[in-house]
Amino acid sequence: MAERYFKELFGLESSQVKKTCVLMPFLLKEALREFKIGRLSRGKLYGAGNSRDFTLIHSGPGPALTGDAVLYLKDTGCKNVILFGSCGLLAENNGLDIGSLVSPQKAYSLESFSRMLSNQDIDSQAYYPDKKLLEDFTCVTDSSIKQVPCATVSSLKLEEERKGAWLRQGIEAVDMECSAFFAAASHSGLKSIAVFYVTDIIGVKPFYQEIGLKDKAKIFLARKRAAGLLCKFIRENLPA
Repeated sequence: MAERYFKELFGLESSQVKKTCVLMPFLLKEALREFKIGRLSRGKLYGAGNSRDFTLIHSGPGPALTGDAVLYLKDTGCKNVILFGSCGLLAENNGLDIGSLVSPQKAYSLESFSRMLSNQDIDSQAYYPDKKLLEDFTCVTDSSIKQVPCATVSSLKLEEERKGAWLRQGIEAVDMECSAFFAAASHSGLKSIAVFYVTDIIGVKPFYQEIGLKDKAKIFLARKRAAGLLCKFIRENLPA
């Protein structure tokens, strides 16, 4: 299937996919510059392009598109997948703030809107990154990227209402793709980690409020720094 339809979906031949793939739900121009990728080829669902060391995929937002992208990569030469995106904090704890970089040590699945609506406790399945890949990445970044428990949610409104309960259960960050990403990678036999930059703090600096120039600068620099760290990690630890 991959050989026949992959280019139509990704804009790239399956044979062109490198050993490591970086998936981005939202495409950022500064990331393309840091990754030294001029432009992406567009397919029906995804966009993709190659740097010297890895393949970058614009996967689109949400668990379905991200999870499917990883499943399609199973039938290519890809062995490692890295999710690079944004997240929100539940609170300004442990030195974390706007512009911090975090890597989920586990991601609870609240991908179902109806399940999230009916149950405010996190009692669902948790999915995990590859332990060795996360350890190697932590060594390269000298622990400057904090490992956090994450919840992958399906409602931006409900996350504000559930904040207190989730904090009591030890959750520090929320996103909208990670649990599906980890689950699909495990199912496909691919090694995975995720790297997020913090863009908002639930109930304090919510995503829908305009942020100040200082916080905008923090986010811009965090994205640039994360992209640089990823390039270094892949080049030195995951050669093509």
